[in-house]
Amino acid sequence: MKALLALMLLSAPARAAVSINASVNKTTVALNDQIVLTVTVSADASSLPEPEMPSLPRFNVHSAGRSQSMTFINGRISNSAEYTFVLVPRLIGNAVIGPIGAHAGSQNAQTEPIAVTIVRPEEAPQQPAQPAAPAAGPPGRPQRGARTGGGAAPVFVTAEVDKKNPFVNEQVVYTVRFHYAVPLLGNAEWAPPNTTGMLSEDLPPSGHQTASIQGRTYNVSEVKIALFPLTPGEKTIGKGSIRCQVQKGVEVDPFASDFFRQFFSAGLTMGEPVTLETSPITLSVRALPEAGKPPGFGGAVGRFKAKAVVDNASVKAGDAVNLTYTVEGSGNLKALADPSLPDMPEFRVYETVSSLNQTKDGTGVRGSKVYRTVVVPKVSGDLTIPAVQFHYFDPAQQRFVSAATDPIVLQVAPGEAAQAPVGFSAAGQASATAITTLSEDIRHVRSRPGADAVRAAAAAVAGAGWLHALPAALLVLSGAFAAWRDRYEQDPVRARARRAGRAAEERLTRSRSAKGLHESSALVGEALVVYLADRLALPPSGLTMRQALEQMRKRWPALPEGHIEQVRRLWAEMERIRYAPTTVRDADVAQLRDAVHELLKALEEATGR
Repeated sequence: MKALLALMLLSAPARAAVSINASVNKTTVALNDQIVLTVTVSADASSLPEPEMPSLPRFNVHSAGRSQSMTFINGRISNSAEYTFVLVPRLIGNAVIGPIGAHAGSQNAQTEPIAVTIVRPEEAPQQPAQPAAPAAGPPGRPQRGARTGGGAAPVFVTAEVDKKNPFVNEQVVYTVRFHYAVPLLGNAEWAPPNTTGMLSEDLPPSGHQTASIQGRTYNVSEVKIALFPLTPGEKTIGKGSIRCQVQKGVEVDPFASDFFRQFFSAGLTMGEPVTLETSPITLSVRALPEAGKPPGFGGAVGRFKAKAVVDNASVKAGDAVNLTYTVEGSGNLKALADPSLPDMPEFRVYETVSSLNQTKDGTGVRGSKVYRTVVVPKVSGDLTIPAVQFHYFDPAQQRFVSAATDPIVLQVAPGEAAQAPVGFSAAGQASATAITTLSEDIRHVRSRPGADAVRAAAAAVAGAGWLHALPAALLVLSGAFAAWRDRYEQDPVRARARRAGRAAEERLTRSRSAKGLHESSALVGEALVVYLADRLALPPSGLTMRQALEQMRKRWPALPEGHIEQVRRLWAEMERIRYAPTTVRDADVAQLRDAVHELLKALEEATGR
């Protein structure tokens, strides 16, 4: 045994060679579609590094699970893991999926950049029709099992879903059960199915189970995945596979009374590799009904409840109050949009930041999403924060439901008197109302030497003829340029809009060399806010996100909704950094800076500047 172990160690490579590859299912995607990004990491080692994703400011990135396989042949380990990501586009234009890296010790590898074009939905290329998938067998029926004669197979796999006609964004639990009635040589390897058009969340495995089928007792292992279809229509859950090793030509019942005698009488037999595949399952995804859809519906599907609290109900005018709004329930919590707060003219309302608390079990995904915002009362008295409405679609009732928070009453005392603004005036300006005589004298006109030469030169210039037109033309051109410049300078709105992009880029550049995270993040936030204020002819001081978004829709009605949504998201991220500076890292500010840079370029392109 020691000699065999030494031989294996000597034959193993001195260091792991890591490689990484990336591919996408399409390079042209519509704004309402998605891209499936597949990243494969391979190495000659027992452990694999995680892929290091680049910043993708033009996409929302969702993890769709991973699968891993490892083989050991002639003392050499071959390990590979496949990661699947779903990229949902946010901005129209050209995008690049940057290099994805993987590091294992001194070994470094990265993928090539992938160019992607994001277009409007009506400009998307038509996809070829997919052939209909074969119908799945009935639940509990063996799928390509290893059968050795009559009766039930010693190993087989089944797959089923808890519903085949879900609504868009409704949770579907996909369950795979691996049955085995013989000892396995090593651990079984699971490769998940392709779930294009659906978000997926891996659920925790269930405990050990047994089942009796056709008079035979099986051990049962379960794999569960929560799926959320994104669009209506036919969606196919592809084939999943399980690879395992069983004893070749030997069937040993682990539940028999003479199990040990059967096992040892089998001797040192060779393992037989077995690959089991599940049948594809087709889902008929229904669109949400239009009847009864409330105006503020944001796409939530499931069962939810909402509540709102404040940290202090007795404050002074001008004091900040933290308003916490929580939505909890079961469903796709990642897809919940920010709440639409009612108009509160007595308060100054700041931007909302959110956090996700998600738990998983065998029944699916559940948890809560918490939204925090700061409200500042402007006046004193008993002020009320109105109820906040949250609308969702309940698939069990097949109708839209509204969950409302309770109104919150604040007792606001008068605040401190505001300091009067400091005025500025020009002083020390003398008025010249009279002419002061300095001296009086008589000046006699006298001829000076050389006066005749000067008169001769003047006479020559006077007789130059058409050459006099040149200085006249220069005078006219300079006058026209001066008039244009005066008219341009007298139009401050146009001047601000023209300089907005250059000024924003200068602030972003200064933020890279700023000292400290506070100064750097402040410059990034100032770049976005002042840019929007300059382009929309609004004062930057006191500009809120709601005002900016309303003016953007009025000023640029053809602006894609993805651009407006990105402004909202980045503004909320800036507010989070502002009110929670202790949780901010350098990477957060760098990612925010890159996202703002991409957004400004997209806005310049979309608005024709």
